[in-house]
Amino acid sequence: MDRFYWAALGAAKGVDTARLLALVRSFGSPQDLYEAEEADILATGILSPERTAKFVESIRKNRRLPEMLQEQCERLHISVVTVVSSAYPERLKRILRPPAVLYVKGTLPDCRYSIGMAGSRLADAYGKKAAACFGRALAEAGVIIVSGGAKGIDTASHEGALQGGGKTVAVLGCGPDIVYPPENHRLFEKIEANGALVSEYPPGTRPDRFRFPERNRIISGICQGVVLVQAAKRSGALITAEFAMDEGREVFCVPGNIFTDKSAGPHRLIKAGARLADSPQDILEEVFPELCGSAHSNLFTGLNGAAPLGKCSGEQQKILDLLTRGPQTLEQLVAAAGFGVGEASVMLLELQMKGFVQMNAAQRYFLI
Repeated sequence: MDRFYWAALGAAKGVDTARLLALVRSFGSPQDLYEAEEADILATGILSPERTAKFVESIRKNRRLPEMLQEQCERLHISVVTVVSSAYPERLKRILRPPAVLYVKGTLPDCRYSIGMAGSRLADAYGKKAAACFGRALAEAGVIIVSGGAKGIDTASHEGALQGGGKTVAVLGCGPDIVYPPENHRLFEKIEANGALVSEYPPGTRPDRFRFPERNRIISGICQGVVLVQAAKRSGALITAEFAMDEGREVFCVPGNIFTDKSAGPHRLIKAGARLADSPQDILEEVFPELCGSAHSNLFTGLNGAAPLGKCSGEQQKILDLLTRGPQTLEQLVAAAGFGVGEASVMLLELQMKGFVQMNAAQRYFLI
């Protein structure tokens, strides 16, 4: 029952998790704090008079909240993981504003090896392909993929992790029982069966816009690093990268087409010092070197050496033939091959993943 008192305390106004921990230590248990008188709370000196009044008023509005949360969570098969639980992600405890509790549908995996993935909801084919490839490859290597369950890059990242036979965690900006966006209903079922749907918000909480930037601190807080795949200059996905930078996490950006604003966010962060990642191997080598030599690190056929030519499509072979003339930009390849920019970008990414092609610092592609 203690965890439901924790949940009720976490929902109260006027107190953050650090002060809540201090108050629980002072009173001995979350239930004793929940039932304490205002004067006794004020006497601890942990909260100001104003904060104490707001905190107590919030609790008194619904004294039965712990019992109600217990009934809801048990009915919906939602577990509550408190900040003092060994199941609570260790790195998340150390961020500036850790949530007091996490509501979990599914099984929260051990997130020691975990990467957050973020990007545009309006991702194009290239962005979705990149996110899925990175998600799959990292999952195959044993990395947990953490994202936000939204359309676009989030969805592609989760799907990639599932295709790779790995675990994935969706951190939601609503209650864990709410499917948002609705079209991700089946994806959420798969995530619940192969990882967890996680939220700091109790069951029934609607997906109000202001909650999504807040949940981004949890995505970056759980993980050792964050990968940004496509984001406009003012995209909300940049908030996840900013939280990661503030918390000292590694930030990686997948480069994109310079002629679309969807690449503006990652390219700006690369200029500011984020690491360019044109292969999942870049992330493994930098953050998880111990996984590079594991049995799970066969990221793609031929990632570290060319795959058989028979594995290429006719369109991909056309790109390879053009590159026998020497390094070329995306624009040069598009003009020579007659492909669309998006189509060519996807093919080049696939060829990079297969180990045929790399891109140099001048954004020219060349044969390996």
